Amino acid sequence: MKFRNFLKKNRLLNKKIFFLFFLLLIIFLIHFNFFGIKYQIYQTYPNLELRKKLLSKNSVMNNLKNDYNVKFLPETQFLKLSFNKIKLNFSESLYLNLPINKYITFFIELLNDEIWIVDYVGNIYRTNIEKVKLAKMKNNNLDLKVINSNLSAEKVLDTLIDDQYIYIYFVKSKHNCKSVSISMAKIDSQYLNFENLYNSNECGNNIRVSRMQFYTHNDSKGLLFTTNNVFQDQPDKDLSQNENSIFGKIIFIDFETKNNITFSKGHRNSQGLYVENNLILSTDHGPMGGDEINKIIFNRNYGWPISSYGEKYLHSNIDKPDYLKDHKSLGFEEPIFSFVPAIGISEIIKLPNSFSAHYIDNFILSSLWGSSIYRIKFDENYDRIIFIEKIFIGQRIRDLKYHYKMNAIFLALENDNGELGILLK
Repeated sequence: MKFRNFLKKNRLLNKKIFFLFFLLLIIFLIHFNFFGIKYQIYQTYPNLELRKKLLSKNSVMNNLKNDYNVKFLPETQFLKLSFNKIKLNFSESLYLNLPINKYITFFIELLNDEIWIVDYVGNIYRTNIEKVKLAKMKNNNLDLKVINSNLSAEKVLDTLIDDQYIYIYFVKSKHNCKSVSISMAKIDSQYLNFENLYNSNECGNNIRVSRMQFYTHNDSKGLLFTTNNVFQDQPDKDLSQNENSIFGKIIFIDFETKNNITFSKGHRNSQGLYVENNLILSTDHGPMGGDEINKIIFNRNYGWPISSYGEKYLHSNIDKPDYLKDHKSLGFEEPIFSFVPAIGISEIIKLPNSFSAHYIDNFILSSLWGSSIYRIKFDENYDRIIFIEKIFIGQRIRDLKYHYKMNAIFLALENDNGELGILLK
């Protein structure tokens, strides 16, 4: 009997030793950031107090106790917001044509009671609000109906829709030249016949997501669209100041004449665009730091790659900045606001005042690496920001749309193979 008790105690001891060894191994892996696990914990569990015990004393997580009044969903500063995610069932062709380790990039458009979605490689889908509500309620994946089309895109940069047409902004390749195009098709739920609206013959090697918005310039209706061809730490290759290049610009194209003009220049990587009457706001990725919110004025220069509040990723000279830390002295437009450090700035939309009495004249800004949305209020002239509230989501957010009937904010979430996020009061 004593021998059996001894064996039993040893088994328990061995389990405790194994558990302790396993715990120490996990702490070791986290502490030295093997497989990027520390970053994943930062992103996924922003308010997990255990991290302070597991990570180094100098970890940024120790700042959590110094952050006064920090809240996490469903809590925000004044409202409780429910946050739901719905997995989207995309076409198999998306996964077959997606570059390795590429996030699932997609764009959301709202048309009456339907939601149209366009993925990274140009597949176009539709569903309706009732199906979204049902998937949310039952925690199911959402099946998307594919709309056939003649669109041939290497990668989609943005989408735009009105009651009559859908517009797709995309990259196409021909004879080793990657150029940007905009095509439009009359709305049809069965088949979309796209016709070319704009095509640039200028080649680019690193064209990233851009934006489009409807705009009327000198009484002519048309489109504003952003352009970029970004090379990390190589601004000499950036063409933002070159009058003969379309890149690093905001371009206006006239619907009637198909003529286009440079509306503004000196942009690095504009990934958000908002238009309301004569007000134009854009968001622009800085290099390492210096993401910008700009008020766009016709024929103005926004400074890149001469002025920036960011620095090169491989910044080596601590005594001398890589870029001028001022825009105004050289006649460039100063940003309304610049994020230092950067947040991976993306789309910007305005919320209707009906969303909440606490959110009057508020904008929502999304971020990629910041994995958050930001509630923003500008002054009446859009010359400065009165406040910013950060609301942590935990995923890269590519696109934003507001749905009036649901009184909800839709988010295009790029992580976890593509999900539709829904924020509700």
